[in-house]
Amino acid sequence: MYGELPQLTTTSGQEIAGFPVQIQNPPKTAVLRLPTNDELLTYMSGSKTLYRDLGRRKGEQEDVPNPAADIKLFKAIRIDKDGEEFDEFEALYAIGVITTHRVTECVRDGQEYMIKLVTLFGDTTHRVRIPYQKEIADYRRTMYKVRDMPHGVEERTFPPQAPVKLYDAVIQEANGYLMGIGGVPPHHKRAIVSELMTAITLLDPDIDPNS
Repeated sequence: MYGELPQLTTTSGQEIAGFPVQIQNPPKTAVLRLPTNDELLTYMSGSKTLYRDLGRRKGEQEDVPNPAADIKLFKAIRIDKDGEEFDEFEALYAIGVITTHRVTECVRDGQEYMIKLVTLFGDTTHRVRIPYQKEIADYRRTMYKVRDMPHGVEERTFPPQAPVKLYDAVIQEANGYLMGIGGVPPHHKRAIVSELMTAITLLDPDIDPNS
């Protein structure tokens, strides 16, 4: 289940619960715990992209690196504090491993969807209802913030509170999570909401431009 970390034995013989992330070259390992919801919300709040309008309803998006945030979160969730040092690229890789997740299934059942999310620690399922139009409008209005930059570039930030709020409104049942870890983490909620919004957008009627 998500939240159930393997038991490891340290070099001193101590038993700890953590997940080992390995760097192949140079060979090194860090033992990590899962981030708390507050840690994830803070980390996700620092995500930024640069968006360039290319015209004809086309655009180009580029992620903005945040190595300071990567190192901060990595150090917070690392259990073997006296282990070999990780640089910002290795820290980002380790965070990506421990938080990896992927939607593999989305099936409609009446006014609800069953969405399957695969994680490093097991599969989870989420039963969500179709959002009300007001909820959809609120989400789309708050899903990102824009700051104008020179040369026609927009800096976009993505407040995690927007998908978390919508997820909390539409969720009917979630399974596959270990009790006591704080429920469904915010990066999972964001993935479920993204999949749900894609699914309901496909329900909109097509407009034939030639009609």
